[in-house]
Amino acid sequence: MKRSTFFTLNTLGTKRGGLVKAVIKRANTIAAAEPDRLVHLLTLGLQTQIDSIRDEMIKLNLLYKRVHVTNLIHTLGQQKPDNKQTKSYLLKRLNRQFVVFDDSSRAENDSYRVFDNGVYVQYLRFDALDRLVFIDYFSETRHRLKREEYLENGQLFQIIHYSMTTNKPVSRQFLHGNGTCYLTIWHKMNSADWSHLFYFEKNEQLQFNDPATFYTFALNRFLGQYPAVLLSSEFRDRLPNLPKRNLDAVVLDVSHPNIRKIAFGHSNHFVSPFDETATISGVWNTLFKRIDEWSAVITATSRQAEHMKHKFGHESLFHSIPHAFTNKSEDSLITDPVNPNRFVVVSRIQIKKDVAESIRAMRKIVDYNPNAFLDFYGFGYNDQLEKDLLALIKELSLTDHIHFKGFVTDMREAYAGAVATLFTSQSEGFGMAILESMSYGIPVIAYDICYGPAEIIQDHITGRLIPKRDTEKFAEAAIDLMKHPDARQLMGSRAAKALDPFSEQQYEARWVNLLDKLDTSIN
Repeated sequence: MKRSTFFTLNTLGTKRGGLVKAVIKRANTIAAAEPDRLVHLLTLGLQTQIDSIRDEMIKLNLLYKRVHVTNLIHTLGQQKPDNKQTKSYLLKRLNRQFVVFDDSSRAENDSYRVFDNGVYVQYLRFDALDRLVFIDYFSETRHRLKREEYLENGQLFQIIHYSMTTNKPVSRQFLHGNGTCYLTIWHKMNSADWSHLFYFEKNEQLQFNDPATFYTFALNRFLGQYPAVLLSSEFRDRLPNLPKRNLDAVVLDVSHPNIRKIAFGHSNHFVSPFDETATISGVWNTLFKRIDEWSAVITATSRQAEHMKHKFGHESLFHSIPHAFTNKSEDSLITDPVNPNRFVVVSRIQIKKDVAESIRAMRKIVDYNPNAFLDFYGFGYNDQLEKDLLALIKELSLTDHIHFKGFVTDMREAYAGAVATLFTSQSEGFGMAILESMSYGIPVIAYDICYGPAEIIQDHITGRLIPKRDTEKFAEAAIDLMKHPDARQLMGSRAAKALDPFSEQQYEARWVNLLDKLDTSIN
């Protein structure tokens, strides 16, 4: 029997980082290779219109149609038949009693402000299909009191109550289709973190002081309907909805008569300096302290798997399955004209990614070639790290040389015609951007860090590996590719042809083989 397989994510969307992309890739591959296996992406975060997200991703060819998408909190509620709150119906009704203005600040023309005798009382937003997404309610002093969020079928699903002083959520109610509440969440004061959860059912009222315990409870209820289950733990981060214990604890505490539990190591498991000389990060403690309870632990590089075996034993437990990337354009970009001044970075603005180091390297590159510039593809979180990055660009007089391009789904736009991709991470679990860039025939200059670059790049053959934190040598490698375009073209051509170990076929075979073993294994 093929186990029903559930890969866990916090949120799902078209604009997500490498971890989410990697899990989607795996789900797509397995669902396509094994039609008789049920494959779910199971999200834990608060995403009201999860069905629309799935539909959009299928339309954009980001998600295979056989992959189910389920939000765990949704599984606790009972939906009612469609009762769509359409834009035309609601605006017609509101205009009978109130004055309604378009929100002209939004080009989408999907949002409206509602006034009662000159007092601002509501704000409405609709989706691309004119379905109601949410309504905000305001006090006479224009403080937001609450938000009502709706499912695609028109059902009121969530009510968020806000602090009058901070405008941050203080509590959330989740509703059945009949309007009764089945779950209330309290936030810590002035924080997005969850503190208490209250579950209401006719014969079962439960209080949870740790969100991890709540998620285990919800998983037990949901997974109980499946006779044989494989459940993954994909991330170790401390999140607002898991502030005390992470997903490893949630998964390991699930009870099921026929379950296999796997953990994927998407990231480096050390603290700074992020190599085997360092201490293991605290967010990995649950995984390693309860190592006997896993059916498999998978990493994307053999070096990380080997280190875990050496440290913790259980040799048969650890598996290395590199990520795969197939450029659908095949060789079409290798002969594209190269802009001799253009470099690219594809990354989130996150502490371990250390994109500030690419800015420091660019200062040295621009000193050699004043026409050099860097196109940055990715996103930040509008936090202090992003502000510090912008300040560094200004301080180094690089404002005219750094171009922020935002998030793109068509990676051809990012890589086409670049001299090289700059990869300055301090720490990785693999480094998907390296594979992407090489597949387009664009060589990568990367620091030799744990983990990934050295297992993908052959120095001076398919790219450049630089001793970590040596900004001078990093910049020199970039300048060398600018000075020798023929050598750079040869390196890019070799890079595009060196990806057999990361082929779709090998990736599929490794995952199908592992899942077949877990289907029949006895824990």
